[in-house]
Amino acid sequence: MKLHPVVASLLLAVGSAALAFLAAVVVDRVGLGTVAASIAAAIFVAAAYAVRPVDGLLGFGLLLLLTETVAYWTGVDVRFGDEIGVLLLVVTALTVHRHRLVAPRLGWREAALGTFFAAGVVSSLVHAVPAHVWIPGLALVAKAFVFLYLVIAMPVSVDEVRRMSTAALGVALVILVIGMVQFVAPDFATSMLGVYPRAETRGTIQVVNSWFTQPGLYGWLAAFVSLFLLARFTVLRRAWTLVLALLVGGAVVLSGRRTPAFTILPSLGVAALHQAMARGVSWRPWAAIGAGALIVAVVSFPAMGPFYTRTLTDYFGRPAGIFEVFAENPRAKPIMQLQPRVALYAGSVAIARDEFPLGVGMGRFGSHMSREEYSPVYERYQLHRVFGLRERRPIAVTDTFWPMVLGEAGVIGLIGAVGFFALLFRDIWRSARPVGSPEVTAFTLGALMVFVEALLRSVAAPVFVAPPIAYWVFGAAGLALALRAGSPTGAGESTT
Repeated sequence: MKLHPVVASLLLAVGSAALAFLAAVVVDRVGLGTVAASIAAAIFVAAAYAVRPVDGLLGFGLLLLLTETVAYWTGVDVRFGDEIGVLLLVVTALTVHRHRLVAPRLGWREAALGTFFAAGVVSSLVHAVPAHVWIPGLALVAKAFVFLYLVIAMPVSVDEVRRMSTAALGVALVILVIGMVQFVAPDFATSMLGVYPRAETRGTIQVVNSWFTQPGLYGWLAAFVSLFLLARFTVLRRAWTLVLALLVGGAVVLSGRRTPAFTILPSLGVAALHQAMARGVSWRPWAAIGAGALIVAVVSFPAMGPFYTRTLTDYFGRPAGIFEVFAENPRAKPIMQLQPRVALYAGSVAIARDEFPLGVGMGRFGSHMSREEYSPVYERYQLHRVFGLRERRPIAVTDTFWPMVLGEAGVIGLIGAVGFFALLFRDIWRSARPVGSPEVTAFTLGALMVFVEALLRSVAAPVFVAPPIAYWVFGAAGLALALRAGSPTGAGESTT
């Protein structure tokens, strides 16, 4: 019996991720270690990519999405699954799918990205950053960008994206519903549904995390799904997508995180502006979306409103500490009171001033490698006294994105990175134009909203370098560009 295309996609994507984790468990039990387990897992998603590329990408995304979950369930660590996975996906694309690949035309977008990386490399050499620090640091930053271009390079059809996105929606809804069950019956969810036990209260609600170890990932997934559903509603006008989008959007509140609550509405505003400029917006669906968002806000404000309104105080309530970072001999006492993200931003600006125009080098500030081999730069600005940035437990070092760019690659690197993201935004904006298939327009508009949400989120999170979010956001952006390249109306168009 022939399977429904969506069912086939679901089985291949979920099956490849499940087999990847099973292989990792077997390898780990044999005693071959984390790297071998990660290789075993990556092989299975690469195999799925070899059979059906778009579904294989979803399998890879699920592998990264549930890495921490499986580590909690089984104790097996596949932390290198994204690095090894990207490498195997590239090898598979260049061998199995080489005739299908279309190399993106080089242009200003690539020049801007190259400027960012070149500044980081030159800065590392100038400051004599050890090779075992700056080379892995460069690789960790570059891997998600390599994935983006891997996705862009393979034109896809609307049928491929439709069945994959439907399968992805099904998996995401399962995770989100489990979180809602956790909110209602936490003990049942923990004992029977495998939910990670996390006792945390924000506002007056018990925070929800579902299968994830971090509630922030649950909040991001809810925002990601809600934006795609709202894009589908604005284009195809199907009422069920609006109802489902609002329910999923309500799950954002349950995560207890401020970032998605503050980034969804601006993303919707950009989408409304895009439609208005492209063809003249029909305000009826946007009025429905606005009314629904207002209902969610009114219902949630009594529980979370005071928590949200404390944001400015939490982040900017101690200006003396911020100014102290820029002093010639900064004092530790005012600085140690700073919120870690604020300290990172202030520190990066101070570095840009002192190490103009190249920063301090890769792996030296705001990045994973600066935590793995604790950077002396933090002590230079007394940031090593800030909770979350201390050498003994530097858990907040990677809580941002732009301070890492400015601190490690300087003003030149920042200009390159800003230029790249601006040009990528331009290309996704163009891909979302309302011509051709409504299915294509709905997906590309969703990708635009998700990308805008990620840009806003990057102010307070390492969105574009950390798995799994980096790969899901870049995957959606890459598919939007590849989808237009593969459609009749988009064939032959430059993305640069």
